[in-house]
Amino acid sequence: MAPLRPLLLAGCLALAACSPTTPLFIAQITTHEAVEIKVLKNKRIAAAIEEEGDLLTYSAQAIRDGRSAEAERLYLTGYRDHGLSDQVRAIALYQIGLIYMNRYNDQRDDGRALDYFYRVLHEFPGTHAAARSAERIELIRQRAQEPVQKTARELLATWQPSNNLDLYAPELDADMTLLSRRAVLKNRVAEAEELYLLAVKDPGVAAGIKEKSLYQLALMYLSPANARADRDKAIGYLRQQLALFPDGELADKAVRRLDQALNLND
Repeated sequence: MAPLRPLLLAGCLALAACSPTTPLFIAQITTHEAVEIKVLKNKRIAAAIEEEGDLLTYSAQAIRDGRSAEAERLYLTGYRDHGLSDQVRAIALYQIGLIYMNRYNDQRDDGRALDYFYRVLHEFPGTHAAARSAERIELIRQRAQEPVQKTARELLATWQPSNNLDLYAPELDADMTLLSRRAVLKNRVAEAEELYLLAVKDPGVAAGIKEKSLYQLALMYLSPANARADRDKAIGYLRQQLALFPDGELADKAVRRLDQALNLND
């Protein structure tokens, strides 16, 4: 397994899940069943993200694919990496809590979620994740008082997406992560920006993740779906990306986006 320094925003920055499927499994399902599974998975990830805007893409994919334990192990690798800042290590524990408390997760475990949120509070009391963890603890307590506790599948059976959360709307740039897409659609770009900047500023985070973070910041501020789009801010992030990572994986894309932004009003 790769070290979690690249993992910090692995889920946040992943553009697609890499979930190997055995030939045996493929042979055992019909095309119609495969389509139904895909529809259910897409519905689950959309519902999970709509309910909890702090989920990183990797966390949402873990809920969609039934890989909560795998995500937990990976995030714990990051938590144990003392080369990362307390802010980032706290996020790793916080994400595990979010995964286990999500109502659309078949592997939901509120008790396990509470354990992780309390760890954030006790071990990283001054972090942003600690304040968010306190809010989630209260939410879990409130939910426990509800007379009827529905399963994830029962909730999904009646779930309908809100009108303002089409994660695959054509006006959203194809390179945007799920985190960036939701942030734009839900007017939470400032919160996503804060998260991406944690990666940019943390000396323990891999260069590739920093580059991707700056690129996502630019895409959010260039998006026509962003009510607070800011071309100058996007240009600044693209220039910073190219200055820091002139030979990076996303350098060519950044150059094209920068040219488009500079010529927008010409």
